[in-house]
Amino acid sequence: MSAQQTLIQHSNRALICASLAVCGWMVAQPAIAQRINPKIAADAVYSQLPELPKENQYQRKKGNKPATNSTLVSRFIQYHTLVKGRSPQYRFDWKITLADYLGLYENLREEQYPGHAFLKESAMEGDRKLIRQLTRKQRLALTQILSDLYASQAPQQQAAPSAEKSQPESAKPANPEPEPITRPKIIPLPSSGSADLLRPQAPPKSSSPQSTTPARKPTGEAQKLSF
Repeated sequence: MSAQQTLIQHSNRALICASLAVCGWMVAQPAIAQRINPKIAADAVYSQLPELPKENQYQRKKGNKPATNSTLVSRFIQYHTLVKGRSPQYRFDWKITLADYLGLYENLREEQYPGHAFLKESAMEGDRKLIRQLTRKQRLALTQILSDLYASQAPQQQAAPSAEKSQPESAKPANPEPEPITRPKIIPLPSSGSADLLRPQAPPKSSSPQSTTPARKPTGEAQKLSF
């Protein structure tokens, strides 16, 4: 590599770092648990972009059979999510990975590239060449499809509110009026002479004349009772 090419590469890398700092992306993003298999995600990309090369002719180390499941897009996804640990939900992060393949940001390492453990021949150089041959429209479509795919599968940040919390509470006035104070009822004191009203009254006198016959006194003698 000539000195001029090295200078251009360093200048491009500096520009990307500056843009990252402006956008606040230099702060480490939290890792997002991925539930999508890279092969399934790659199949979804190929269904929308069938013109992309699959590049799945590489032989396995064991069995000498082609690893048909290892495609260009699946290795591109694995490099992005597993090797670099970048978020797959944002299109900007996918553009950074494209910059790696174009030699504008970070250098690819063969010992870390996907497929190195089970492929006879490393697919890194061939993948870099194919990515560089893509048109600008194809690159934009690739990053857009991948970001949309993973963003749609992201878990919800907030759980749905419970039924009790979802019910609106009865509106309360801002300044409620104070409740009236109930005062005890004052009982008037009894007046003079009221105590006589509580005394029992004497039975009324009979208006019939009393008998003048004197009461007969008991004599103590036994008497026979006749019926």
